[in-house]
Amino acid sequence: MANYSWLLPAIACGVIALIGNVVLGQQVLKRQIIFIDLAVAQVAALGAVVSHYWLNTSALFSGSWLGSMAGAWGLSLLFCSFIAFIETRYKQHLEPLIGSLFAVSASLAIILVSKDPHGADFIQNILNGQLLWATWDDFWPLAIITALMLIVILRWPQFMEGKGFYIIFALLMPITVKLTGIYLEFALLVIPALCASSIKGRQFFIASIGIGCVGIITGIVASAYYDLPSGASIVITLFITGMIFGWTHKKAFPALSRC
Repeated sequence: MANYSWLLPAIACGVIALIGNVVLGQQVLKRQIIFIDLAVAQVAALGAVVSHYWLNTSALFSGSWLGSMAGAWGLSLLFCSFIAFIETRYKQHLEPLIGSLFAVSASLAIILVSKDPHGADFIQNILNGQLLWATWDDFWPLAIITALMLIVILRWPQFMEGKGFYIIFALLMPITVKLTGIYLEFALLVIPALCASSIKGRQFFIASIGIGCVGIITGIVASAYYDLPSGASIVITLFITGMIFGWTHKKAFPALSRC
């Protein structure tokens, strides 16, 4: 067991990221804006490129944690403000527009790193994340921001029902994506919430967190044992866990009852 104790920060970061995503995932499914997570994650990744190549070279932000996050937070807030503004005005075309902005952000990120010999590695890290190598220094900022989000939601639940949802989304996603990568971030947001979507109240959160924890722990252990990319491994184990939950709780996926 001691040989795997170094995985504890990664597991802790994964579980905290899961908690925030389950709360936001319920709202995403309710609002039917599934692509917003991919888009915000990609915009945050574009912001990370800006921070890495420009902000970190300035005297004000050089080598600081804030410097690595400033670009991601700035662009995410700008993007979410735009989506909040057009949500009711262009409801019919909101998802295609969000998908288009995702493609544009991804293309801009590729162009910006194209002249860097190590640009491909940087993009791969953004997509796959570095959760396996997370430390306790990575844990605390994520835990504090997630805790503040939960306090706001519990104290003012109506905040999540309005435009405040986008503010929370824009603040939480960049710090999560930095650790998990884009693919795992999307999986954490959608898979647990989707698998437990037919369950209401406290049971929804228990089921979602349970699915996520099993997927995260098995994925991290498999990644470490077989030397596999952590983000991709957890996405697969999370999906398998969700499907098993669906088979054992047919009401989560009514179509499965006919299989």
